[in-house]
Amino acid sequence: NNNNNNNNNNNAWGPPSVVKICGVTSSEDCRRAIDAGASHVGMILWPKSKRSVDIARAKEIVEECKKEEASSGKKKRAITPVAVFVDEDGKTITKICEELGYNTHAQLHGDGARAALADIPNKIKAIWVCSADETGKIVTNMPGESEEELVSRRREMLSGEKGWRAPIDWVNGPRKTVDYVLIDGINAGSGEKFEWENLKVPRGCSRKGWILAGGLTPENCSEAVMVLKPNGVDVASGVCDETGVVKSKEKCDAFVSNVRAAAAK
Repeated sequence: NNNNNNNNNNNAWGPPSVVKICGVTSSEDCRRAIDAGASHVGMILWPKSKRSVDIARAKEIVEECKKEEASSGKKKRAITPVAVFVDEDGKTITKICEELGYNTHAQLHGDGARAALADIPNKIKAIWVCSADETGKIVTNMPGESEEELVSRRREMLSGEKGWRAPIDWVNGPRKTVDYVLIDGINAGSGEKFEWENLKVPRGCSRKGWILAGGLTPENCSEAVMVLKPNGVDVASGVCDETGVVKSKEKCDAFVSNVRAAAAK
């Protein structure tokens, strides 16, 4: 495997710490995701999505996540709920995440939600979504940066000895730090994948690394993990049954198992 992009961090790279099943619409689906081995469960609070949930349903999903940690089984673990926002303001995002509780992360998926980052307190963990076009070119600004700042910062980061692990001196002021950057296709949730091999991963923009989304399925997730070595993977439509909404137990199981197996190679 002569993959020059990743040779620098091969030694440090472990299996993806985030395996997120998104677009969960019921506590039953949440349970399927948890039983499959997902670490994060995403629910879409934006009402215009076909997989959206209201606050009451989101609370049921969070309760299901809580049950896992409270269980007496040997393999009990903390599952992280993630609320997905598109055009909500900072106040709304903060209020919803606080109301859901249990360390619910905020995934900032649209321009409005991304612009709200400065108004979201640091105690709420944030996932910044950026889009890649079909060629793998990233077309979204990174947290707190204009296009010009982004270009010079990226150049500086990539040329540094530690790549994306280099310490960042964030300017004092509104919040600019996020926990993860998630890279999705332009038509999020469509199941279309972009050209992974051309992707230039933005380094140094997040505290914990980056998550790959966009067109992942149980069939192609192994290749994606081996080629790109992301810190996390995210799947929605790729593990649905024929309805395109309800999660398939078989697909969820296969997805998580194939991701873990690929990371072990």
